[in-house]
This record gives sequence, C-alpha cells and structure tokens, in this order.
Amino acid sequence: MKVTAKMIAEQLGMSTATVDRVLNNRKGVSEKTVRKVRAKAKELGYRPNRAAKFLSTQRLIHIAFILPVVPDYFWGELDKEIKKAAYMYEDFGFNIEVHRIHTIPNNEQVQYLEKLIEKGKYDAFAIAPHDAGPFEELINQAIEANIPVFTVNTDVPNSKRIAYVGSNYFDAGYLAAELIYLFKENLTSVILIRDLEDTFQMKHKERGFLAFFQDHDLDVEIQTLYFSQSAYTNSQHIKEVMEKEADTLKRTDAIYVASGILGEIKNYWSWSTKHIIIGHDINQAIYDSMKKGVVTATICQDPMAQATITLQKVTDYMLEEQSGQVDDHIVKLEIATKANAKYYLDTANK
Repeated sequence: MKVTAKMIAEQLGMSTATVDRVLNNRKGVSEKTVRKVRAKAKELGYRPNRAAKFLSTQRLIHIAFILPVVPDYFWGELDKEIKKAAYMYEDFGFNIEVHRIHTIPNNEQVQYLEKLIEKGKYDAFAIAPHDAGPFEELINQAIEANIPVFTVNTDVPNSKRIAYVGSNYFDAGYLAAELIYLFKENLTSVILIRDLEDTFQMKHKERGFLAFFQDHDLDVEIQTLYFSQSAYTNSQHIKEVMEKEADTLKRTDAIYVASGILGEIKNYWSWSTKHIIIGHDINQAIYDSMKKGVVTATICQDPMAQATITLQKVTDYMLEEQSGQVDDHIVKLEIATKANAKYYLDTANK
C-alpha cells in the first residue's frame, strides 16, 4: 500500500498540510516537527511522488555524463544506453546530456570538467575518468561547491565522489590469470600486454593478475609487453610492436591482453590458435577472433548495466536530496567464450 502524507499526518496527529510542508522541504515548520515527520515517513516506507515534486517546482535538474571517445565499441554503448534511458526521467525534471571527450593522445577531460563546473549550468556530474589521480582535487572542489560527482567504469577512490559504478579491476586481473591457469595445462610462461601509462585501471589489473600466481605458489615466468596509448588510434604502432616481439610471443604459453587492443590481434596473430589468449570486453572484431580460435575468452563488464545503474543512482540522489556518499555498485564480471560470445554483442538483441 502506498504511504501518503495523509497517513503520516493521522499517525502523528498533525494536519496533512504540515506533513506536506515537511515532505516537500518548505519553510514554516519547527525543527522538532520536521524530525518527527521524517522519522515517521522513514518508518512507514514513504516514497515521494517524484513527478508531482517536479510539477510543483518546475525546476530542471541538469546532469552531465562525461565519457571518453575511444574505444568507441565500449563507450558508444554506454552513450547509447544513457540516452535511451534518459527520456524516462524527463517527467521528473531531468535534463541529461552525454559529452564524449578525447583522452588519447592527450587527456582533455580535466580541463573540460573544469569549464563545465565554472559554467554553473550542471547540478551533478557522472564521469568516466581516464585515470584517478588527476581528478581527485577537481572532484573535491565540485563536492565542496555542492555539485555531486559520481564515477563510472573507473573509480577515483581517494576523492569525495558520491559513489562508483563499475568493475573491480583487481578482481578482473585475478580472473584473467585464473582462466589462463584453467585453460592451459603445464603452464610455464605468460606475457602480460598492458598500456605504458600507469593508470588506476591498468595498475589494478596487473596487481590482480600477478596476485593469482603468488597466491597459488605457481612457478610461471611472466613477462610484460607495453603499448603506448596511441595503440588505440594508431594501428601502425600495434603492427610495429607485434612484429618486433613476434618471436617472444610465439614462445609463450599464454597471453593476457589487459589493454584495449584485443580486437586488433587477429591482424597479426594468425599463429596464436596454439596459445591461450585472454582479454577484456567484446565487439565484432573480438568475436571474429574468437570464432577463428585466436582469442580464447574475454571478460565482459556489462556497459549497459553501468549506464543504467549510474543514471539511477544520480537521479535518486538528486530527487531525494541526499547528502554524503552512497553505496558503490560493482558490476559482475562475465566470461565470454566462442560458444556464448554472440549474446554479449550489442547487435545480438537487435
């Protein structure tokens, strides 16, 4: 049964008008009465009529999502899901925008967010930062200016951000190592392919990956192969590194691609059907590599869920006028192989 202002008023022996004032944060009520009404509303499980609240104030709430540009197969899906869900919140007074900002070869996100904060148009931000460190001070400044900031996909845990929605990258790296161990008998050598830039996400993937072998006392030789961030937009760089390191790659038992270039490998690793190759995320190129036996498995992190859950957290926070931090949401890691990968493609359900 829906709890109404009238029901709360009857239980407290107050007028419905007084209770309505408290529930809608209007002035003219003593602090003692406010505490009583809010306590009773919480006890009864009262939920505000969000659409009615907007109609009474006619105030738009502007929210900006700031996402990277590449890799587009991942960020494009978040972009699409946010915009698809945004219309459902229009009746509650939300204007939701998505800004795609370049992070490669230069990270333009920090300056862009600074300008948006100075502009003063937006009531809240949800940002997928390229790296954690550069955003800590800026996020704290926004919070101190009463502008809530949420992080999506990559966290900034040492900031005052309200909540994080995304993967646990230590666990993702740990899972990748476990898959290699399970797929490959008599494992003796592994190559870790990662970005040269030591971002929050990359550091945690690597730490998790190495931790698995340490935790299980496995005597496995692990070499690291670095790609610059330009690999995301410059296929020539990938070609040069792959050709240079071809002999080393051929000699290893398994490869963990922690960076976002898994979809490029089919162009250079025709010999890799004899190897175990584990990476992250899914697109058509990665799926094609799996069908050809080049990629063994990939670890997916549900961009659709990251988009919709972040949007829900931001809108709930603003509508219910919460304060302080709220619970994070760590999305589940899902393993896709050749047999089930088609269900993770964006085109699968069209």
